[in-house]
Amino acid sequence: MPLKVHLRPNAPYLALLAIGVVLIGFGAVGTGAVRYLAFVFGAALVVLLGYPVVLSTVCRVPVVVVEPDGIRLPLMGVRLRWTEIAATRLGASLGARGRPVLLIVPVDPEATIRSMRPWLRRQGRDEFAKYGSPVVLQQASLNRPLNDVRAAIEAARAGRQTTG
Repeated sequence: MPLKVHLRPNAPYLALLAIGVVLIGFGAVGTGAVRYLAFVFGAALVVLLGYPVVLSTVCRVPVVVVEPDGIRLPLMGVRLRWTEIAATRLGASLGARGRPVLLIVPVDPEATIRSMRPWLRRQGRDEFAKYGSPVVLQQASLNRPLNDVRAAIEAARAGRQTTG
């Protein structure tokens, strides 16, 4: 059975989602031009932030699936076979807090970016420029520790089966 890792929305993520809902409400009851701006901005926040939460938590679509033949990232639209992965490594985010991240380094980063969903390609290019990999998994948003995910990846690459 493959290891499946799901999205676990953290407090700041949920706060932004709530702000989007409030803006939609303000847009619905407000007056003037500001109401349209609030509604559009709120709707954009809810759609962009709500989409992964609904898919991963309600529809149970995993963020990462480690399988015997490779890794799937369904929300991102990426599938990498073991021959397409150069390395995996733990790192720290480049922000002020230096939170842990897992970098999945593909052999062909540009092909990986092209396989991403269109609205995620810019993020993939930005992360490739910052981290050297377009696939960066942040601990704060996953329901499994990054060490467990990396161990499952390494075990699967070595031909051992891990479950989860």
